[in-house]
Amino acid sequence: MKPWQRDQLTRALAQRREVLRAELGDDEARLRAGGSDMDQADLTRDLDELREIEAARRRMTDGSYGLCVDCGAGIGFERLHAEPEAARCVECQRRHEKTYRR
Repeated sequence: MKPWQRDQLTRALAQRREVLRAELGDDEARLRAGGSDMDQADLTRDLDELREIEAARRRMTDGSYGLCVDCGAGIGFERLHAEPEAARCVECQRRHEKTYRR
């Protein structure tokens, strides 16, 4: 990965992290005010995404960012640009989703 690509992805992760933190505050406020199942679902989804972003930031720190956690192959910049927190290459993600459908 080129340095400018890494910088761009680092910024994207940081920006999304800040947006999510604000959304989590809103989600929690709605729940405290007697929120609905939809509010709980929003909170859960936002927490899951924040965890994925934090994991991506750890991979950046340890040098494994951009490598598939399943097969070790490189994850293309196009995929990371679209989803900076991606932990798997497209093929492994397909397999993962097929195996672990929610």
